[in-house]
Amino acid sequence: MPVARHWFAVAKLAVAAVWWMALVIIVLVEAMGIGLAMGLPGFSARLAGTGIANVLLAAGISFLLAPVIAWIAVWSRGEVAPIAFSLVMLALGNLFGKTGWAEWFPYSIVPLLIGLVADPVGSLPAGSYVVLAATFVAGIAATVLQLRFADNAQ
Repeated sequence: MPVARHWFAVAKLAVAAVWWMALVIIVLVEAMGIGLAMGLPGFSARLAGTGIANVLLAAGISFLLAPVIAWIAVWSRGEVAPIAFSLVMLALGNLFGKTGWAEWFPYSIVPLLIGLVADPVGSLPAGSYVVLAATFVAGIAATVLQLRFADNAQ
């Protein structure tokens, strides 16, 4: 092949990121439209801006966790393992959120941010961003290394 297999995975993640944000923007536009059509009280530009910023931050953070799932899909060569992993991480994220370790466990950072496991936080600590970045880099690296070396018999 003229292009190494790992570049296909990197390209798929890039396309997934674009689709991820496109879907988030579509949902935001729809939510704003429905809210305005219903005439919900208390609407202001400041409230809308804060809400949009929080949704975009949560969506961006949640995408940083996707490469680990991609690696599990490549490693297992199927759909069951990544789905099972996602469900286990969802449960563990909820558990860690209740124990006070939410800011250090990548799969409980988004629920912590939006207030699913505790009161919503105004901002995440710097350590949470380091954990998310490390998770993203580890997922990309594991996926690329799996595709480059795992099946290479030469």
